[in-house]
Amino acid sequence: MATKDSGLKLTIRQREGRAINAVVELLRRRLSVPNIYIEPPSSAGRADVLAVDRGGAGDLHAVEVKLASDLYPEGLRGRPSNPKELHQAYGVWHEKYVKKLAAIYRHAMEMPAHYRYLAIPEESFNLALGKFGPLGLFPEDGIGRLGVITIREKGNEAPVAEIKVDAERFRVGAARLRAIELRILAKTRPDIEVRI
Repeated sequence: MATKDSGLKLTIRQREGRAINAVVELLRRRLSVPNIYIEPPSSAGRADVLAVDRGGAGDLHAVEVKLASDLYPEGLRGRPSNPKELHQAYGVWHEKYVKKLAAIYRHAMEMPAHYRYLAIPEESFNLALGKFGPLGLFPEDGIGRLGVITIREKGNEAPVAEIKVDAERFRVGAARLRAIELRILAKTRPDIEVRI
């Protein structure tokens, strides 16, 4: 798969890795002395990036990164020629997209972290936000808001991550926090930390 505007051929995994690095860089600049875990062990809840603010003693920030290949179901094979067939094919594709997006959304809302983000391609922002709706970023209990980070791929240059919707603090149960502390923070060294 070629990235936009370049001859650079990257696999989906390489593109995801570059997007994760862009998110890590954004969190590194935004948080105060963060400890950042890239793809931490999933035993306490899966996230692509987990950052702990204030040298590992602060709030948890979890980010789920989903590129277009994750968001969109299989595309149309052999584009239908007449409008009726095209409309039917789009309807099937759209239904699958909505189901896939709903599953990704549920997972992001359930991540055990104080601040939760979904990172998506910049060009998917309007379509995805249209499906969530502005109120869909809030949990039922009203405490917290899912943040949205967009990823802009720039060919041979490093991708850029930008916060489009700020996350608001979620409530996280003590048992879930303790599980993360025991399974990840106490046993795994951060991928990025400030050394003193």
